[in-house]
Amino acid sequence: MNIYMEYKLKNKRFDVLNYLKGFSIITIVIMHLLPFIGGIPSKIITLSAIGGTGVHVFFLCSGIGLYLSYLNTRVNYIEFIKKRWIKIYIPYIIIVFISFLSPWMYSDNDRVAAFLSHIFMYKMFIPKYEESFGVQFWYVSTIIQLYFIFIPMCKIKEKLNNNKIFLIIFLGISIVWWNLCYMLGVSNIRVWSSFCFQYIWEFALGMVIADKLVCGKIYRSNLLNLGLIATLGMALQAGLAIFSENLKLFNDIPALFGYSALALLLMNINTIKKICNEISKISYELFLIHIYIFKTLFLLFNSNKFIIQCMLGIVAVVISIICAYFYSKFINKYVTLINKGLNIIKLKNI
Repeated sequence: MNIYMEYKLKNKRFDVLNYLKGFSIITIVIMHLLPFIGGIPSKIITLSAIGGTGVHVFFLCSGIGLYLSYLNTRVNYIEFIKKRWIKIYIPYIIIVFISFLSPWMYSDNDRVAAFLSHIFMYKMFIPKYEESFGVQFWYVSTIIQLYFIFIPMCKIKEKLNNNKIFLIIFLGISIVWWNLCYMLGVSNIRVWSSFCFQYIWEFALGMVIADKLVCGKIYRSNLLNLGLIATLGMALQAGLAIFSENLKLFNDIPALFGYSALALLLMNINTIKKICNEISKISYELFLIHIYIFKTLFLLFNSNKFIIQCMLGIVAVVISIICAYFYSKFINKYVTLINKGLNIIKLKNI
């Protein structure tokens, strides 16, 4: 149990990010799959919500990755938004459009209004539309909100020149937001509970970690410490959620640390590490597409038999991974063409 692991930059890359993203999307996909399988006990479905904690790791990894990139190549606000918009918004809106054309993905009469709310992103302010066409799409609203404030956060960090004060400020913003949502009784309304202030502390923590990594910081842990943090963190997360739905607002800190510790603990199993590293290459595409595949397959091959549902679930996951792989290839080619076009336009304007 005294085996130590080290996490540090190698050739300006933090390789553990890929593993964490892969691990996170796998648990998120499993969490979303289980409700489609009717014979699974409700308690297991409830416990599977822990898999959704992977989104906390997504926000942390985004903070680390974006700030490492920013420190390596500084860009202005417009350039940053343009790059993120091409990389995040375009792949997302294509899947939304496909879902819009599929009647089973949205049953209400205001289908066009719901679709427009995604195109112009005002869905992030309307509870009815925030998760339309896919329960996972709230994440896109939140990460785009964080993108809009990332460069200002970088400027604040540079101005302060103090990681502790920087982190305390943004943790304070999150704590104020948690309490505001709790007092207003809106903790179960997604546009409130998933607004960027809910997760901004994780984004800021990622930036601080990135800064320390660039300065040569080596993070160390051992199996015993990871096991204790994982057990305590996830127990606190589950306890707060079970005690009161509203208290889930306050479980982000134990959830992030408990889930991350579990992920790092399992990284010592080579098979899990290899699978997660491979899945990380298509993590965003898999995140976007898996709900569409699940809904479509379970609608086409509806069965009340538990065994058949389980087999269909496995098939649905495999098809989701295959579709995500080819979608990733398509998107990468598309993004490359757009970036070439933008570079040509930029050269002509010089």
